[in-house]
Amino acid sequence: MFIKRCAIRRIKYWNILKIRDFSLFVFSQTISQFGDKLDYIALIALIGLFPKERTPFLLSQLALFITLPVLLFGPIAGVLVDRWHKKRVMVVCDTMRMLCAFSLPFVFLITKNIYPVFAIVFFMFLLALFFNTARSAIIPNLVSKKRLLNANSIINLVGRGATFLGMATGGLIIDWPLWKNVFGIAGWIVAFIIDGITFGISAFMIYIMKVNLKEKRKEESHLKPGSLFIMVRDGVAKIIKEMAQAIKYIIREKNLCFAMATIFLMIIAGSAVYVLAIPTIQQDMEWGTRGVGTLAAIGAIGLLLGAYIAGTVGHFLDLRLFIIYCFILISSGLFSFPFLRSFYHFILVALIVGIAASPIFIGQDTLIHHYADEEIRGRIFSFRDWLLNLTFVIGAMIIGSLSTLISKKNLFLIFGIIILGVSLVGFFYIIRAKNAKGIAIPQDNQ
Repeated sequence: MFIKRCAIRRIKYWNILKIRDFSLFVFSQTISQFGDKLDYIALIALIGLFPKERTPFLLSQLALFITLPVLLFGPIAGVLVDRWHKKRVMVVCDTMRMLCAFSLPFVFLITKNIYPVFAIVFFMFLLALFFNTARSAIIPNLVSKKRLLNANSIINLVGRGATFLGMATGGLIIDWPLWKNVFGIAGWIVAFIIDGITFGISAFMIYIMKVNLKEKRKEESHLKPGSLFIMVRDGVAKIIKEMAQAIKYIIREKNLCFAMATIFLMIIAGSAVYVLAIPTIQQDMEWGTRGVGTLAAIGAIGLLLGAYIAGTVGHFLDLRLFIIYCFILISSGLFSFPFLRSFYHFILVALIVGIAASPIFIGQDTLIHHYADEEIRGRIFSFRDWLLNLTFVIGAMIIGSLSTLISKKNLFLIFGIIILGVSLVGFFYIIRAKNAKGIAIPQDNQ
């Protein structure tokens, strides 16, 4: 084990991109995620065409149409992706998303109604659900097991960079006078067209990517791609049974159980930041939306740094302990938040929390890749994403209700104590289990 770990440490961070098919995968996702964020900015710009008194309501409806596909179809997507050819799923989904992106401006211009646009958005994010499930599940088929942490780190780093670039340049692209002055079209129309092109490029790159997938066992008729309506009609019980099998699998495998359990701590931290930190910065500190945006950008830089750190340092540590260390850092950020007064102090905390958050997501993905069999991996990722979205909505509502009864300062302290306490319990449990066995659990020794 010592020799193998040393070999892993000698691997240079970016060398994994020399693997042709993994590079195609990474670049396709980079282009696609840039387009995703550009699409989101374009939707906001489209909603901005309506009277300002309708804007908040329309934005909340947009968020609903974006979230509903995961909440309604998350578990089903995992079952189907596990049965279907994952590469084919990704190519078909990106191709259909390309057509949807191209159709959005024309549908709005013809109907002059935002709700047909929302219907297409719902369908696009339903396709994104299947795409993301297949994307997460296919990574172990592109790189060796010992390089999974490195691969997840680079995917996370490049993906967040593309997201940041898409958000940062989206407004500039849409507001560029060239489109109106030279071509006579609105910037938001151009943004949707560029988004469609990015999906097309992504689909092509995935199509030429070579990936070795296990031979599928004979499919039951209710799960065949061509019999989706039959599945809906009489296969719901079997879908539930297959998801129940996946949940039992998670419970039996302690590393998967750990990965899922950390979701709840992330929800506590994320909901606290969303519900408590934003109004603190925007209203209590009187820095407005600009202050929120600046700190969000600093947090995004922290996420990029955290992704790099996870890929370079994570091989030296038990991934579970690495995740716990990051939660302890996040709890310290929540503890400090009520006592910050200088904008530079807020910047420092936002950077630290961002750095700590990335290794948690990367660690979760890597644990699932290591300990979930290929035949069940899609279900586990879809269940993870479904659980993440559902608990975030519930967590935000609970913390929002508590904020009417308890001061924000005390809530920061309470949730910081919860995260720190649970993290310390997990730390001592893992250390005790490792001491009882007398060995460390290897993460990358295969």
